[in-house]
Amino acid sequence: MYYFQALIRPRTALRSLRAPSTARLVPPSLGVQETPTMKSQVTLLLICMLFSKALSLTCHQSVPHLSGTCTNEKIICADQCLTATTSVYMRGAKMSDANMKACGTAEMCVSESMNLGVMKMVNNVKCCQTDLCNAETLPALPKQAPNGRSCYSCDANGCSVTVNCEGSEDRCISVSVKQGSNTMSMKGCVSKSLCTSSGSPSTSGIDMSNVKCCEGNLCN
Repeated sequence: MYYFQALIRPRTALRSLRAPSTARLVPPSLGVQETPTMKSQVTLLLICMLFSKALSLTCHQSVPHLSGTCTNEKIICADQCLTATTSVYMRGAKMSDANMKACGTAEMCVSESMNLGVMKMVNNVKCCQTDLCNAETLPALPKQAPNGRSCYSCDANGCSVTVNCEGSEDRCISVSVKQGSNTMSMKGCVSKSLCTSSGSPSTSGIDMSNVKCCEGNLCN
């Protein structure tokens, strides 16, 4: 699933990478020490997983850093220019709005989202096909309505809790996230467009593997 191809490294201008002080990304039972840096790494990974690197069209590209700064440059792309704003939430509280400019392909130009229970990501995307046409910064998408589907999610006690899917989230997903010798499972809802290719991305020492998507309620 191209969603899990880390092909833009890095490509996001993060306005803020600070999560609420009460947010826990890693279940305590897994024995993983959560740090602000790890939260930033996971946020960047989730965003970078959304896009594949497409090369004759000149486009803007935003290059992110864990410090929150951004380097802007011009790149040559094969297909389309892309601009996107990705909102990341931790336990219902907004963690960041990230603005990305990069190469795009037709299948990437779809607004989409993923809900892992403790973390939710909503992606607003627009593509264009003229030189430097992706200068626009898109607004964050508003909250989406429940669509009637539900999937399993994970918390400190395991992966038996459920989460209600919203908007275009028409698939259930399960994935393993590893940092060093520590591995945790993450499950939830995801849009179909994020489950169309395969791969196992990594960034700054965090790897994702065993990615699986399925249709039907609680199929994960």
